[in-house]
Amino acid sequence: MAIRDIVVNPSLLPVLNLSAETRDQCMQLLAVLDPSADSYSDSEERALAASKEQKQLFALLARLRGLNRDAILRVRETKQATAEARQEIDRLHLQLQNLYYEQRHLTGEIAACESYDHKYLALPLIPLEEFLALHPEHRESDEHDLMIARINHEHAEREKLEQARQELLKRKQALIAENNKRKEDLASLDQDLERFIDVSLCPSEFRTMLLTPGRPPSPFRRSSKRSISGGLAINSNNSNSPPTLSHLVLYQATSPSSKHVLVMIAKNEDLSSSQTVDPHPDYTMTVSTPSPRPPPPEKPEAIRTRFKVIAAFWAVIIFLGFPIWWKTTSIYRASLPIPEMIDWADGKTCRPVFPLEIRVETPHLPDAEAQHLLRTTQHTLDDLNEFSAHHLRLKLSNDNVDEPLNNPADTALTVRLLPQDDLINPKSELHHDTTQLDVFYSPNQIPPLSSSNPPLSAYIAGELQQLFTEEKAIIAQILSNSHASSAAATSQPSSTMLSSVSPQLADSIAKRQRRSMKYADTYHLAFSLFTPGTEPSLWDIQAAVHDYITPLLQAFSPISNFTVDTQVQLYATFAPTAPAPEYDESHGAWTLKPEDLSAFINAAEWPLSPSIGPGPTINFILYVPDAAQSPLVVKDSLATSWVVPQWGGVVLLNPANGAQLQHLSGDALQAPFLTFSHQLLTLLGAPSTPAALPFRLQTLTRIRAASLLLSASSTMGSLARLTESLPSIPIPATVAASVATTLSHLTSTCEHLRRGRFQAALADARIAETEAERSFFEKSMVGQMYFPDEHKVAVYLPLLGPIGVPLIVGLLKEVKKAIALRKARKAT
Repeated sequence: MAIRDIVVNPSLLPVLNLSAETRDQCMQLLAVLDPSADSYSDSEERALAASKEQKQLFALLARLRGLNRDAILRVRETKQATAEARQEIDRLHLQLQNLYYEQRHLTGEIAACESYDHKYLALPLIPLEEFLALHPEHRESDEHDLMIARINHEHAEREKLEQARQELLKRKQALIAENNKRKEDLASLDQDLERFIDVSLCPSEFRTMLLTPGRPPSPFRRSSKRSISGGLAINSNNSNSPPTLSHLVLYQATSPSSKHVLVMIAKNEDLSSSQTVDPHPDYTMTVSTPSPRPPPPEKPEAIRTRFKVIAAFWAVIIFLGFPIWWKTTSIYRASLPIPEMIDWADGKTCRPVFPLEIRVETPHLPDAEAQHLLRTTQHTLDDLNEFSAHHLRLKLSNDNVDEPLNNPADTALTVRLLPQDDLINPKSELHHDTTQLDVFYSPNQIPPLSSSNPPLSAYIAGELQQLFTEEKAIIAQILSNSHASSAAATSQPSSTMLSSVSPQLADSIAKRQRRSMKYADTYHLAFSLFTPGTEPSLWDIQAAVHDYITPLLQAFSPISNFTVDTQVQLYATFAPTAPAPEYDESHGAWTLKPEDLSAFINAAEWPLSPSIGPGPTINFILYVPDAAQSPLVVKDSLATSWVVPQWGGVVLLNPANGAQLQHLSGDALQAPFLTFSHQLLTLLGAPSTPAALPFRLQTLTRIRAASLLLSASSTMGSLARLTESLPSIPIPATVAASVATTLSHLTSTCEHLRRGRFQAALADARIAETEAERSFFEKSMVGQMYFPDEHKVAVYLPLLGPIGVPLIVGLLKEVKKAIALRKARKAT
């Protein structure tokens, strides 16, 4: 197929036409420069023709470069448009997921409302027949309206009963008050009767004293008016007329508590008026009300004493009470470097870079040729790299001029150049147990010192670029998904890198990230043997873990820590709701449908602990089916193992020839535990390529260092925003110390990444992540997070109100008196 049949874009057709024209012009120039041609008689004419053809060729090349530049710009614009469209699709997908979550939430709320036990169901309502008899208009109402009417009827009846109770209570209080008043009157009447008896039985000497001329009693004065006992006075025009018994009784009855006695005496005098002595008409009695006497003026000593008392109270409150209250109720807030924390979260402090050092060993090349090959390969790598944050640095194995003495950079890969005579094209081979790449080449492929882009350099650069393609894509995705990378300068290169990744690789990375566990400092591995019967009940688990799992865990020790637990569970049947296996006659096996694998694990009855200790648990289940259902495989694929995303893995061990095993030896456990090791790599997020395990672990080290750096930085930003939005939240000194430790290790992590020391960067990033989580989830901070200042006012106002009101009122009175006294002094 011709190139013009493949390229159909109208913008690229002029490039093809111009390239064909340029090629023809090159052929013409070569024809002019050909010494065997006889077209030109002398060399000067040939040189002029060659110069003319060369100028035309340069013009065509300039136009071709312009068209090439335009084509590259259009490709970049297309990539940018594709990235924007993908972001829009992701945004719409996220909105759809949010709608799903909202739908589930609303469904749950509706179910809760429908099952809510309302109080009206427990109301002691009157029977329905009695209510309908009282209100026949509701006989045709539905159940809802009928219940509302019954509740309203009950409410109205209770209001009537409450009003009747209040009226009866008022009558009761009035009767109690009236009874108390009458009791007091009766008690005072007893005292008045005793006084009346004493007066009526007055001795004769006292009567003689009263009737003796010239000796009027002390309470009387002739020709005058005198107030006696609060207002009784006797006026007389005849000084020699003695007072009668009625006068005496009136005198005795002038006390405030003897009004009842006075009434009784008046009645007795009316009845015995014929037996008494003639009253003297000149005597008259009047009652006068005394005028209130003003209080005596207050002494200056009393004023000063009162002022000193008020001042003492206020002095105790201001200088003693208020400092104690402030000290006991204040919230300690340690000082945090808020701007620095926000800069870390926004990506302004650190721009993560990953310079990978690749050592090149050239034992069979001279130094000059080795240096030239290294330079040309480095230039080719730089041209191929589209992600500036991740770049490869080639160094000869004997070149240690720029290396620090104490902390050298980690060697990501070692490339050995080995000559081989019978090779036409170069080839490479990656060791499975080391991070070494052997490149075999023919001796005639060594580039001369004058070449700018030799084929061997292009081949080495292409192999290195292919080895680190997946790592670049994962790191670019981590940086693009973080908030720090969106604000930092790395966002545009990471998006450019993601746009250049193939769809198959992008889907593989996304699928693996959905399967892998979230990073933790410690993982707990739980290996479980399940069987539906009584056999097998024994397995050589210690030897299997030691041979197949322990070496892998030791290799992972710089990244995370691990603990291992094992268990055996007999009579482990499937869940009742799980679909039973089906027999496939074509394959002669019992099969499980792929869509039923999620229900294979009987979480209700199988003893699978969701978490052991602080870290997450990764479960690995070895299921030995019953002989009646053996062999047991997955339908269509006939697989005997699968990974449960973010949970663990399952392996089906079918006994050979359908025989039931009583004991699983180390040889029988070899295949399942090799599968478990691959599942563990998948669950821990290790990349799938290349096949060398040390290479994949180094890649995972760099990935974890980047993710922990961004996670700790984001946590610092969240803590800074939390402390600024909640002024009442306490900040203990431990949080400030954790923040300082986090920022220090974040700085060290960024510095180690910049210098290519990824093991040290991961160690500092782990400490930074741990300290950041500890500072953000401090218990003393969480306890005071939802305690607003209104609660303090509600607590202290009832306590301080009764104390503060009298003090404030007394102080205001003293201030008013002082102002009035000053005005009076100015007026005088």
